[in-house]
Amino acid sequence: MHDEEKEAVEPLIKYEQMLYRIAFSNMKNKEDAEDAVQEAFCRYLRLRPSVENSEHEKAWLIRVVINICRDMQKSSWFSRTVGFDSVSEKEMENFILPYQAEDETLWHVMELPSAYRNPLYLFYYEDYSIKEIAVILELEESTVKTRLRRGREMIKERLQRMQKQGWN
Repeated sequence: MHDEEKEAVEPLIKYEQMLYRIAFSNMKNKEDAEDAVQEAFCRYLRLRPSVENSEHEKAWLIRVVINICRDMQKSSWFSRTVGFDSVSEKEMENFILPYQAEDETLWHVMELPSAYRNPLYLFYYEDYSIKEIAVILELEESTVKTRLRRGREMIKERLQRMQKQGWN
């Protein structure tokens, strides 16, 4: 890596863990999440997007990581590999929230389709506002609110089903 590239990447390192958590919540395994984050940094170096401030830069990187995850999931390689319905406990060891104790709800959030998972994750686990999520995901605020509400309903239904089946 050249000195110029090092200077461009160094300020981005502060986002690495957050981007990894977002990628992991989408890809559900360590290796693919790491690949998505690495690709996001490479795109940043290649494209050198003009960003107004660090929040805009952070939002750009989040959007790129989510899009990379979507692209990876649509690829023919990904569709031909064995997938998991949910994340195993072993893989969850790679997904640690630095500021929060273990949270069972996170497991349920990660099992949601990405349209609901990403807004819920950004809202509850990365502490973004609805307005910020709308900008990051390039959605209307009303769409974000709807997806948050529907995602919560899906989790609530899942928890109620589990409770009726005797799971705690």
